[in-house]
Amino acid sequence: MGKVKNISRLKADSLLEVVIAAVLVVVIFGIAMMVYSNVLRTSRPVKQVRAAAILKSMAIRFEQQRDTLLADTAIEGLTIIRRITPSGTKGTADLQLLARGAAGDTLAVFNKVILRDDE
Repeated sequence: MGKVKNISRLKADSLLEVVIAAVLVVVIFGIAMMVYSNVLRTSRPVKQVRAAAILKSMAIRFEQQRDTLLADTAIEGLTIIRRITPSGTKGTADLQLLARGAAGDTLAVFNKVILRDDE
Protein backbone atom coordinates (compact mmCIF):
# COMPACT_ATOMS: atom_id res chain seq x y z
CA MET A 1 0.00 0.00 0.00
CA GLY A 2 2.88 2.34 0.60
CA LYS A 3 3.74 2.34 -3.09
CA VAL A 4 0.20 3.20 -4.15
CA LYS A 5 0.21 6.36 -2.07
CA ASN A 6 3.61 7.27 -3.47
CA ILE A 7 2.41 6.84 -7.06
CA SER A 8 -0.68 9.01 -6.53
CA ARG A 9 1.54 11.68 -4.98
CA LEU A 10 3.83 11.60 -7.98
CA LYS A 11 0.86 12.15 -10.31
CA ALA A 12 -0.27 15.21 -8.31
CA ASP A 13 3.26 16.62 -8.31
CA SER A 14 3.55 16.01 -12.04
CA LEU A 15 0.22 17.76 -12.70
CA LEU A 16 1.29 20.75 -10.61
CA GLU A 17 4.59 20.96 -12.49
CA VAL A 18 2.76 20.88 -15.84
CA VAL A 19 0.42 23.69 -14.76
CA ILE A 20 3.34 25.84 -13.55
CA ALA A 21 5.27 25.17 -16.77
CA ALA A 22 2.22 26.09 -18.88
CA VAL A 23 1.76 29.34 -16.96
CA LEU A 24 5.43 30.21 -17.45
CA VAL A 25 5.21 29.49 -21.18
CA VAL A 26 2.12 31.70 -21.53
CA VAL A 27 3.77 34.57 -19.63
CA ILE A 28 7.00 34.34 -21.67
CA PHE A 29 5.03 34.13 -24.92
CA GLY A 30 3.00 37.20 -23.92
CA ILE A 31 6.14 39.21 -23.19
CA ALA A 32 7.69 38.10 -26.49
CA MET A 33 4.59 39.19 -28.42
CA MET A 34 4.67 42.63 -26.80
CA VAL A 35 8.34 43.07 -27.73
CA TYR A 36 7.68 41.86 -31.29
CA SER A 37 4.73 44.22 -31.79
CA ASN A 38 6.82 47.18 -30.53
CA VAL A 39 9.61 46.31 -32.96
CA LEU A 40 7.17 46.12 -35.86
CA ARG A 41 5.50 49.39 -34.90
CA THR A 42 8.73 51.38 -34.61
CA SER A 43 10.73 49.96 -37.53
CA ARG A 44 10.83 51.59 -40.95
CA PRO A 45 9.37 49.58 -43.81
CA VAL A 46 11.79 48.19 -46.38
CA LYS A 47 10.27 50.32 -49.15
CA GLN A 48 11.10 53.52 -47.26
CA VAL A 49 14.68 52.47 -46.59
CA ARG A 50 15.16 51.50 -50.25
CA ALA A 51 13.61 54.79 -51.43
CA ALA A 52 15.91 56.81 -49.14
CA ALA A 53 18.96 54.97 -50.51
CA ILE A 54 17.88 55.62 -54.11
CA LEU A 55 17.35 59.34 -53.39
CA LYS A 56 20.78 59.63 -51.79
CA SER A 57 22.49 57.99 -54.77
CA MET A 58 20.54 60.21 -57.18
CA ALA A 59 21.61 63.34 -55.27
CA ILE A 60 25.26 62.28 -55.48
CA ARG A 61 24.91 61.58 -59.20
CA PHE A 62 23.16 64.93 -59.73
CA GLU A 63 26.01 66.81 -58.03
CA GLN A 64 28.64 65.00 -60.08
CA GLN A 65 26.93 65.38 -63.48
CA ARG A 66 25.18 68.75 -62.90
CA ASP A 67 22.13 67.44 -64.74
CA THR A 68 19.54 70.22 -65.01
CA LEU A 69 16.69 68.08 -66.39
CA LEU A 70 13.70 68.43 -64.06
CA ALA A 71 11.58 65.61 -65.49
CA ASP A 72 10.16 62.97 -63.16
CA THR A 73 12.02 59.66 -63.21
CA ALA A 74 10.71 56.15 -62.58
CA ILE A 75 13.16 53.78 -60.86
CA GLU A 76 12.30 50.36 -59.43
CA GLY A 77 8.60 51.09 -59.14
CA LEU A 78 9.17 54.50 -57.53
CA THR A 79 8.49 57.89 -59.07
CA ILE A 80 11.31 60.31 -58.28
CA ILE A 81 10.33 64.00 -58.37
CA ARG A 82 13.17 66.53 -58.45
CA ARG A 83 12.77 70.17 -57.48
CA ILE A 84 15.53 72.78 -57.61
CA THR A 85 14.83 76.17 -56.10
CA PRO A 86 17.27 79.06 -55.65
CA SER A 87 18.31 79.54 -52.06
CA GLY A 88 19.02 82.82 -50.31
CA THR A 89 22.78 82.64 -50.89
CA LYS A 90 24.17 83.50 -54.32
CA GLY A 91 25.56 80.49 -56.18
CA THR A 92 23.56 77.91 -54.21
CA ALA A 93 20.26 76.15 -54.70
CA ASP A 94 18.06 73.79 -52.73
CA LEU A 95 17.70 70.33 -54.22
CA GLN A 96 14.66 68.36 -53.10
CA LEU A 97 14.07 64.78 -54.20
CA LEU A 98 10.79 63.00 -53.42
CA ALA A 99 10.17 59.28 -53.86
CA ARG A 100 6.54 58.30 -54.37
CA GLY A 101 5.16 54.79 -54.41
CA ALA A 102 2.72 53.27 -56.87
CA ALA A 103 -0.23 54.59 -54.85
CA GLY A 104 1.19 58.12 -54.89
CA ASP A 105 2.21 58.08 -51.24
CA THR A 106 5.47 59.82 -50.32
CA LEU A 107 8.00 57.23 -49.13
CA ALA A 108 11.10 59.40 -48.71
CA VAL A 109 12.25 63.01 -49.03
CA PHE A 110 15.86 64.14 -49.51
CA ASN A 111 16.89 67.81 -49.19
CA LYS A 112 20.34 69.21 -49.92
CA VAL A 113 21.95 72.58 -50.63
CA ILE A 114 24.03 72.43 -53.80
CA LEU A 115 26.40 74.79 -55.56
CA ARG A 116 25.19 76.29 -58.83
CA ASP A 117 27.62 77.18 -61.63
CA ASP A 118 25.10 78.89 -63.90
CA GLU A 119 24.74 82.12 -61.90
